[in-house]
Amino acid sequence: MGTLTETLRDRRYVWGIQGMRLGGLFALGVTIAGVHPQPGLHGRGLALSVTLMVAALAWIGLVVFDVRKLPLVAPLAVMAVSGGLLGALQPGGPAIAVAAVASFAAGSNLAPPASTAVTVLGMFALTVGGLVLGAPATAVIGFVVILGTALGMGMIRYGVAQRADQAELLLEQTRRASAAETEAAVLGERTRIAREIHDILAHSLGALAMQVEAAQALLTQQEPDVAKAVRCVERAGQLTREGLAESRRAVHALRDDLGPLPSMIGSLVEADGGAMATVGGPRRLPADAALALYRTAQEAVTNARKHAPGQAVAVELRYDTDVVRLSASNSLPDAGADRPLTATGGGFGLDGLRERIELVGGTLTAGPDGDRWVVRAVVPG
Repeated sequence: MGTLTETLRDRRYVWGIQGMRLGGLFALGVTIAGVHPQPGLHGRGLALSVTLMVAALAWIGLVVFDVRKLPLVAPLAVMAVSGGLLGALQPGGPAIAVAAVASFAAGSNLAPPASTAVTVLGMFALTVGGLVLGAPATAVIGFVVILGTALGMGMIRYGVAQRADQAELLLEQTRRASAAETEAAVLGERTRIAREIHDILAHSLGALAMQVEAAQALLTQQEPDVAKAVRCVERAGQLTREGLAESRRAVHALRDDLGPLPSMIGSLVEADGGAMATVGGPRRLPADAALALYRTAQEAVTNARKHAPGQAVAVELRYDTDVVRLSASNSLPDAGADRPLTATGGGFGLDGLRERIELVGGTLTAGPDGDRWVVRAVVPG
């Protein structure tokens, strides 16, 4: 509805301008007819009549070309030349207005080189005609100044219109950029939510599957170890509760309401028999960065359970000036150590962790360091 209203308003404006132009042509013709020398059928009067007819046709052509959105150079050039000749033929009358209107319209609607060329044509026709017909030099000079002034006024209007168009274009680009930014933010938030849900399910369900598979193995062996199987089932229940707690924590994190990172990681590590140390003054981190470090510690604990059972994880959280570093390590298992859970579970893996860390501008490394397996994460903050 708004677009239709604006279109109708634009059409009324365009037709209003054309109506004023046609009214100006009529008034100018009547005025010229009443000033000496007058249009006639002989001598100078005939030349004035023919030139006035050409100027009128060019003026009407300007209206038609403008309505049909055609290039205006041709009608304006004819108007400028015929108007210049009219000024020379009738130096004491208003005929120079034809060339002045052409110069103003050219300055308002054409690029500066084209509008200048149109005005120069009018000035040339005026000057040559004035010299041939013996028009007063003062009149010719005055008319040339009038054409130059009309061109300057038109160019000012052209510049204002150009700046208005550029401002409108910039506003439209700003609107599109804002819409694209909003869409990107929505997609980013969706990706963030999907990543959190994936990681929670992968960790919780993977760890739960490990305990269930371990219990099954203990109960189906030749001499079932019921006590250990019960502990596995109890551990599975504990993991279920932890998964629910992780879900609640993720919701808080998505609302930028994550709890203190040292206590979160400390609770996770110490519940599995590990140790946690904090170096430096803890400070609040962006939710994505804090979650990335928490997931790193979580993955280190899970991997230790799978690949180095019985080996506690030691975590150090260090707050440096512009980064926060997390180091998680555990002793490597003996070559012949029993690792029944190595092939179980899904986890969300080091590759997923590395992607998460890189998304917040950090780095992740993992590998053996002497007789320990070490995971190191660094995030800005």
